[in-house]
Amino acid sequence: MDVKSRRAIFKTAAAFAVYASVSAALTGNAAAQGTEIVYSTFLDPNNASDPRAAAQTKMIQAFEAKNPDIKIKLLVDPTLQTVARAIKSRSETPDVVRIVGFAISEFAATGNIAQLDDLVKKDGIPVDDFLLPLSTAQVDGKLFSLPQDFRIPILFYRKAALREAGVTPPKTWDEVCAAGGKFTQNNVAGFAVPLGATGGLGGAQGLGEFFISSMFPGNNGQYFGPGGKIAFTKEDFVRAAQTIKDLYTTCKVTPLRSAQMGINEVHDGLRSGTIAMTNFGLYRFKTIQQQGGGDDLGWAPAPSYSVTDKQTVYSYHIALNKQSKKQDAAWTFIKFMISPEAQALAAEGGEVVSRKSAYSAPYFQTEAAANQKQWADLIAQRGRTVGYTPILSAFHTIVGEAFQKIVLRGETPESAYAEVVKRYDEALAKAQ
Repeated sequence: MDVKSRRAIFKTAAAFAVYASVSAALTGNAAAQGTEIVYSTFLDPNNASDPRAAAQTKMIQAFEAKNPDIKIKLLVDPTLQTVARAIKSRSETPDVVRIVGFAISEFAATGNIAQLDDLVKKDGIPVDDFLLPLSTAQVDGKLFSLPQDFRIPILFYRKAALREAGVTPPKTWDEVCAAGGKFTQNNVAGFAVPLGATGGLGGAQGLGEFFISSMFPGNNGQYFGPGGKIAFTKEDFVRAAQTIKDLYTTCKVTPLRSAQMGINEVHDGLRSGTIAMTNFGLYRFKTIQQQGGGDDLGWAPAPSYSVTDKQTVYSYHIALNKQSKKQDAAWTFIKFMISPEAQALAAEGGEVVSRKSAYSAPYFQTEAAANQKQWADLIAQRGRTVGYTPILSAFHTIVGEAFQKIVLRGETPESAYAEVVKRYDEALAKAQ
């Protein structure tokens, strides 16, 4: 073998040695890093004013401490628009998604959310350890997600404003109407009914979530049926529309500026005291307390037609992307996030957590948890679930605009019903 050949062999050997060294280093780094799971959530860990975000951070830290080979990367998506596009396009990420309950049917319809029935059965997750039966989370008889919390509309009110007006927290819509004219401060809305589309998940979500999702189905009816078909009756629609119209007009308890309000404006009004009372989401109670409401912020069951009427309950759910390449690790994370341990941490942020067994945690023996325990009881006593449409944001927008015409242009509830049905059917047909 000549010198040149030996040099070539040495160079090749050296190159292989370098390659092997680099490969070993890369493999070692990958092993050290472990598996990364992308989790889509609406809670921003950098939002220091939201106790729910701080609780989420604690939950993730607890999970990573128990599972050092799995790391969680957050995709913060408050409107669900980014994750909706990802799921519809069969993207591999995010691996785990947090979805509002009334959007589950939309996500399930894509075929890209994993069915969980067999996994729940295999791992022995107790289906009777939830505030409401786990079957209520099903879509067309199949389980695509697990509830992390339960939410029911409640009446938020500022104690000083009601005391000054001589008003007690109303239990029925008639009592809300009777409060009209008693709030004499020019800058205070007696009872806000938001018809606007700002904030939330799109559409007139405040109107949909806190009012019509309970009013349209009534106690025994339904909201939507299979395929998103309207299931509420014309009579229930007209009754609800007339009730809300009266709050703006004959009752004089809801000022016209409320017609442009969305969730953000109602939140700010309750925080600052420019709204005396309204139906709102219990999950924001602790936040508004901390942001300015303090001890002056009170709550009561949401008003309805009678004191025993049911109220629609929904949840935030956690679900598994069917296209994820890391399903085992993702399912491990999901199981932890709905475990009693993680749920007790979530409760510290103000959530009414879904697992019954979580309520034995030490936190629930403190005064800070008193409201949440009462809300859990309220959900068990007066809560009910309903079916939703896969185009709920579009439906909210259509109803919100129709109700604005009722209030601002004097159109009738009957004509609003005809408009809503026509526009909704067209939107549903286009989406299918």
